[in-house]
Amino acid sequence: MSNENYLCVLPTEIVLYILTYLPVKDLIKCRRVSIRLKQIADSLIRSEGLWREHCRKDFSNVYKIARYKSKPGLLWYNIYRSLSLWSKLAFAREEYDEFASASDLNNEISNVIILKDGILGVHTQSAIVYYDLESLEKAKRGAITGTYLRYMENDDTIVILNYNLQLFIIRKIIQNPRYETNITFDNVKSFLLVDDVIYFVTLTDDIYVCQLENMSNERLGHSDDGIMSLSFCRNKLHILTFQRSILSYNDGNITHECTITSETHLLNQLAEYNFLETLDWRIYNHWMYVLNLKLPNGPLRDIIKVHVYGDVVFVGSNWGVLRIYYAPYTDGLFDIYDAEPLRQFNFMDRSDCPVLTYCPIIQIDVCECEDGHTVIVAMPKKIAVLNFTHSFKRTASVAMLPYNDIPKTKTLKIQELNCN
Repeated sequence: MSNENYLCVLPTEIVLYILTYLPVKDLIKCRRVSIRLKQIADSLIRSEGLWREHCRKDFSNVYKIARYKSKPGLLWYNIYRSLSLWSKLAFAREEYDEFASASDLNNEISNVIILKDGILGVHTQSAIVYYDLESLEKAKRGAITGTYLRYMENDDTIVILNYNLQLFIIRKIIQNPRYETNITFDNVKSFLLVDDVIYFVTLTDDIYVCQLENMSNERLGHSDDGIMSLSFCRNKLHILTFQRSILSYNDGNITHECTITSETHLLNQLAEYNFLETLDWRIYNHWMYVLNLKLPNGPLRDIIKVHVYGDVVFVGSNWGVLRIYYAPYTDGLFDIYDAEPLRQFNFMDRSDCPVLTYCPIIQIDVCECEDGHTVIVAMPKKIAVLNFTHSFKRTASVAMLPYNDIPKTKTLKIQELNCN
């Protein structure tokens, strides 16, 4: 009896159980064996737990944020499929739109954040305004008026740093009425919001942590080298100093990880400790000069913003140039200077000429959609929206499966699963 005949006599429930243990690439191969296996494999599409686990295994560093910021209504299968398509971005269909055009100084944009359920938080010079990502119209949620230096937000908390260097932490959801709903810290120069924790640095380079659950705070330590920025990865807080040292906080102690020198690969070390997003690239260029390293020509000489999204890297310049890379590594080292981008855009309007006028890309964010991605690019005078859509022939892989082939019910009737 052939292997295919063995599969024919096995009960559907057993075959289904076996397929749940396969990696995605093997699940794709199984779909090609017979009509029966294809139908059984396709019935797994609506298994949220299974595809969440596949996302966790194959996209461990981005799957949570991809789910949080995705278009409402997507399944975990949709998230997996969309994340797997980034490497094919060069072949995707592109549509362009823009909104929140700033006609005066009060409306100039400082930041934009994609929040849950398709809401955008847009930080302008005079307020934090909320938009609907689908319609690009203002959302029903009221604006937060005031002039602020920095703004961050998640499901539970709004964090605002004003120009007097006061850090305001405002809880949106109160789980215990005994705890404070908001708290303020003075003389704060930078902060980092990580889930239910906020790390912040004072003007005296003391590092604190605030637990959002009960608003308790604790001093973690101090740096004499001057703290430039904070990052968080591998379940640790990392600290970058102006003296090019990288420190880590672990088990109650701040330890020295390394010092960036001319013998090290700057970009690779900064990427390893997740500093590319919070880095001041003007200081990076200064470091290149001090270490006698050559700066590149063109837009990469004037980087102002880098956004890392799993294997996708977005690089924005002072001149409105956006480059999108996929896995930009050379000889195993992170390298955006020699790698070729999948896509490149120039958002500088003709009205911005002469060339000396800046059009800095100050923020980049991503939303996964069905069969594609939405990329939000914020500049002081406008927010650009890039919609990428992938189209496929009717073939073959779970990651490329046409949506009209998705079964409408969660389980299949056994009598419908006849052998090929």
